Amino acid sequence: MKLEAADISNIFRSPRNLAIEATFINHNFSQQVLKTGDQEAKYKFDETNPFISEDEDIQVASVGYRYKNWELGSDIVLVARCEHDGVLQTPSGEPQFMSIKALNEWDSKLANGVEWRQKLDTQRGAVLANELRNNACKLAKWTVQAVLAGSDQLKLGYVSRINPRDHSRHVILGTQQFKPHEFATQINLSMDNAWGVLRCIIDLVMKQKDGKYLIMKDPNKPIIRLYDIPDNTFDSDDSDDGEGDDEGFQQVYNYAHNKI
Repeated sequence: MKLEAADISNIFRSPRNLAIEATFINHNFSQQVLKTGDQEAKYKFDETNPFISEDEDIQVASVGYRYKNWELGSDIVLVARCEHDGVLQTPSGEPQFMSIKALNEWDSKLANGVEWRQKLDTQRGAVLANELRNNACKLAKWTVQAVLAGSDQLKLGYVSRINPRDHSRHVILGTQQFKPHEFATQINLSMDNAWGVLRCIIDLVMKQKDGKYLIMKDPNKPIIRLYDIPDNTFDSDDSDDGEGDDEGFQQVYNYAHNKI
């Protein structure tokens, strides 16, 4: 079967492929904006990268890990691995840690958005507001990650396709920097509310019997569902036919939450 050009274009506009494209852009942008080369000064943490052994001589993406813990009360301690994507040297010599992320434009006409090439220089606020409307969860996630990591700056890049029909070639149109806590206030993100939602989920899970559970957010409603699933679910030894994957799934709770 031969695919027409229009069919191929529609394939790369599917939600799955657009998500892969956005992930690819975000990863590459975070590395492209860094200074590279043997002559460039590099910030080194006290501990080496935990995912690379001393015997391995490979080039990996530049990222700094910081392990942090929070006491949530009732003898519950949360431990999380946070990330810094870069370090900026200030005139005073003090390092500022950065979280670097990229927003991407694939086709402003089909996405009902504003055309970045025309509006980014003169109406950057309108472009960002449109992204907040269409990708509020993604921007909130990036902001929370930056706050938890203790990043001093959140750097956002605006990346667009060179040609709307070509998903493989992109251009950086501009960048913008924010202080994570100030940006959280700007997008109405409440960290107190975020911690409250997390604590409610933890309390709910702690009440369940030992087993395997799946947390899933409803894509169209502010509802989080908790499912009790069989212990062998998602194991690699399962059959690949996909039949009966949802057998045994039992919903145990619905949690309606306010917007974070």
